[in-house]
Amino acid sequence: MRFPNLFSPGNIGECHLKNRIIMPLFPTKYATDSRVNPKMLEFYRARAKGGVALIVLDCPCLDYPRAYKGPQELRFDTPAYAASLTQLLDAIHAEGARAFMQLNYPWERKVDRPVDGAQKKGDAWVVSLANAMSTKEAEEILAIMANGAAKARTIGYDGVEIQASYGDLIAQLISPLLNKRRDELGGAVENRARFLTRLIEKTKAAAGRDFPVMVKLVCNEFVPGGLDVDQAKIVAIRVEDAGADAIIANAGNKTTKYITIPPNESPPGPLIDLAAEIKSAVNIPVIAIGKINGPELAEDTISRGKADFVGMARALVADPELPQKATSGQIADIRHCNYCLQDCAEKGVPGIGRCCGVNPFAGNEYAWKVFPAQERKKVLVVGGGPSGIQAAIIASRRGHDVELWEQGQLGGQARLSSIAPFKEDTADILRYLKHVLDNSRIRVRTGHPARASDILEKAPDVVIVATGSRPRVLSIPGADSERVTDVRSVYENRSVGGQKIVIIGGGDIGCETADWLAGPERQVAVVEILPDVLHRMKKIPKQRLLARLSKKGVAIFTETRITAIENNRVLLQKTDGSAFELEADRVIFAIDAVPEDRLVEDLKGRVKQVMAVGDAELPGNLGAALRSGTAAALNI
Repeated sequence: MRFPNLFSPGNIGECHLKNRIIMPLFPTKYATDSRVNPKMLEFYRARAKGGVALIVLDCPCLDYPRAYKGPQELRFDTPAYAASLTQLLDAIHAEGARAFMQLNYPWERKVDRPVDGAQKKGDAWVVSLANAMSTKEAEEILAIMANGAAKARTIGYDGVEIQASYGDLIAQLISPLLNKRRDELGGAVENRARFLTRLIEKTKAAAGRDFPVMVKLVCNEFVPGGLDVDQAKIVAIRVEDAGADAIIANAGNKTTKYITIPPNESPPGPLIDLAAEIKSAVNIPVIAIGKINGPELAEDTISRGKADFVGMARALVADPELPQKATSGQIADIRHCNYCLQDCAEKGVPGIGRCCGVNPFAGNEYAWKVFPAQERKKVLVVGGGPSGIQAAIIASRRGHDVELWEQGQLGGQARLSSIAPFKEDTADILRYLKHVLDNSRIRVRTGHPARASDILEKAPDVVIVATGSRPRVLSIPGADSERVTDVRSVYENRSVGGQKIVIIGGGDIGCETADWLAGPERQVAVVEILPDVLHRMKKIPKQRLLARLSKKGVAIFTETRITAIENNRVLLQKTDGSAFELEADRVIFAIDAVPEDRLVEDLKGRVKQVMAVGDAELPGNLGAALRSGTAAALNI
């Protein structure tokens, strides 16, 4: 076996695990009416079936209605609500995996007036419980959480994970920076850890000494004055003494989420050494977490004794079959996460919720099944970018006779996406798609332009148009100047001349291009017509990218439009009507693209079924392209 340590069995307390891979909490927010629905059920069934040993599930509301967050939060306070969770647990168990319930309590509470320490949040005032709760209320919350653990055992969970990280209630109590208390729960590290250790003891008393308790512990906040690893070791020892069965070594707080959830700028496994530090202080198993991006790194972590288990959340969202593929030696078949934190973060994608930028089936498992087609059809895919390749693969898997034409090289814009800083991981999706394509029955013709007459001569039953998009042309004086170039040309050429560059368009590609080009010898400015740049990018990568742009001295002008280009000047106008200009020896247009869908119109009424996918349907990101291609192939 290639990964003997990773696929050796292990135990967390009395819970036997078939391998060393754990899926930490990935809050899907899929619940409807606070119940498990088919979307959530099939999402987790796919991960359990794929070979993961243990899945940590979200905490149902433990204190209804006082601490209820709404219909996307699960409940188990009545038999009817508990029954839906039992159905989920049965599905996970049937596939050979175990399931823990995260044990958590909201870290803030709404109040009806601005009491001491309260902050405005929307239309309400909220207060942080870590400092505002009385010792009596702390005891009440401990009892509520311990009773929640006992309830978890009765309905079939295999254990609980106490949330003591992510800047939540317990993590704030542990923090020397955030804990302002002057009673038995504040001050010295032993006091700050008291709520957590008492919770472990009460949980064991309520649920049984043999019911596993894992603690997801903040082990370094990475902020001045915050918890450091030396204090975390003291907490970890007390956690073990209190009866905990394992520790997940997490890090960061609400202000350093980019450490808690490492984005693409982070190196692989940034918290592994932190886990090793905690492991040196305790005798219970320690789980490493944070951008463990494949079985190789996971095996290395365990074989070198840095951790006993590994946590892989986004990696299993991207490919739920990663464990099975790794244990069977099918490494090239693994679809790797690119850590973009786009489709899977915050509210995810409108109409879908949290899904994945490289796995179009994530969140769609309940609706999308690749069944054999009732009638085998002749399918022609025009365009070999991600959406076209994906459509061809799914159509072929359904049994259709598929041919793919690409006028240039396979890959579309995905060929270029890894050039910008910290985007190296995005190249893997193209590697994966080409690998699957090479091992399919699909006939591929590159360097083959697609004319309507050639397509009609081929007489396909279905044509999938995946011809991408073309740059939008602005009708302004000077747009045809030799100083002007489109952003795609910059990436195709891998460089651009000029020392003073103005980028028109402050979306993802405009700001990422600024990040790539800016430097000590080059001045870069970004011009955006909207009130904010990166308006589609999620919070963590957006904050990190803006921080890099600021450090590099990139000038950003929002609520600004370009009116003309004259010689070495770009004329600009603010929304208030005021005008100004910037010097520029190169102007790069990075504005929204236009679908290249003319072939669709040429073929309508002349081919039985014509569909546009990817940017040819609607310009979007990689995840949208892959989902578009999948949907089209499933509709043949």
